[in-house]
Amino acid sequence: MVGLLAAMGPTYGYPQIMISRAAYGRVGNLPFAIANWISTLGWFSVNAIIGGYIINYIDPAIPLYAAILITVLTQFIIALFGYDIIHRSEYVLSIVLGIMFAVSLALSLSKPHLLNTYARNTSFNPFNFAIALATVFSYIMSWGGPYASDYSRYLPESTSRLKIITYAALGGLLASLWSEAVGFAVSAATGNTSGLPTVLVQFMGSYGMAYAIIAVIALFLGALAANVLNIYTNSLSALAIYNRARRWQALVAGAVVGTLMAVLGGLNFVGYYEGFLLFLDYWITPWIGILLVMFYVNRTRDWKLVENGPKVIWKALLAYIIGLLISVPFMNLDAATGGLIPFIGPVANALGGADISYFVSFIAASLIYLIYS
Repeated sequence: MVGLLAAMGPTYGYPQIMISRAAYGRVGNLPFAIANWISTLGWFSVNAIIGGYIINYIDPAIPLYAAILITVLTQFIIALFGYDIIHRSEYVLSIVLGIMFAVSLALSLSKPHLLNTYARNTSFNPFNFAIALATVFSYIMSWGGPYASDYSRYLPESTSRLKIITYAALGGLLASLWSEAVGFAVSAATGNTSGLPTVLVQFMGSYGMAYAIIAVIALFLGALAANVLNIYTNSLSALAIYNRARRWQALVAGAVVGTLMAVLGGLNFVGYYEGFLLFLDYWITPWIGILLVMFYVNRTRDWKLVENGPKVIWKALLAYIIGLLISVPFMNLDAATGGLIPFIGPVANALGGADISYFVSFIAASLIYLIYS
């Protein structure tokens, strides 16, 4: 998905959420721009919390909220400089993080007896499997949907679409598998399944101070690398909602709101993170399905639709709404909202609480749009 959406950037020359206007219309796209603004703030807050936990772990005298503020300020400064500095910083950070996580994985695999014990004592649970699948799936979807073309739009229009798809897809796949493998191995090696970012620091610290420092740097730089993209794309979504604002104003607004979310979410990081990821699945997947049909099947490639297209394109909006409604019986809102909305659809209930609604809404919205567009 990341690669397929990234390939739209050079054709349209606009960020992803603005390209969405070609499918839904200038006004019809506003709900998605707002949803993406909230989503990017959610990701921003998640990574700010991780950075805050690391600083607080190093010096417990620094309160978590102050540590989060330090993290946010660092990320804000880089994002303020814009597209070029983001590309350069991400290139360097990807190399540094790759090496650091390789060390973490090697150390965790040095305790194979602990990994074997973990595997023997772990039984299959469809609900837990669904949560894990939703978490992994939504992580990739959340980057592909609202972000992909933001960082490919300045490529020449003649750039090979196949190359863009391949490089973006492999980048997302390898980075996700790598980080997930490290997370699983460290969790199994320690027996700590809390999901807190400090688990890695504690594990590597058992090998000495030098390894603890490596873990601290890896986690902080990882949060930094992700959040620079989050706050930058957040500002683009804000401009898609209100184009009279300046980008620095949108950055400030996003940083302030995201920081407040981080301070509150830090009180229950794991629950906050899982609920947020499930929320992403619900709105993003049918939206992505319609965009893919528009671009690759209907071959809508006119960039002028982004600026001067219809106000509302009802076929796409109705396909989205119907696809979402069809997926309701497959939803488990009780798990997604931490019990705030005690609803479990009949199909999800029959599957032991497993929520596969995002697959259903993606397929349903895509097919409905394909038939009626």
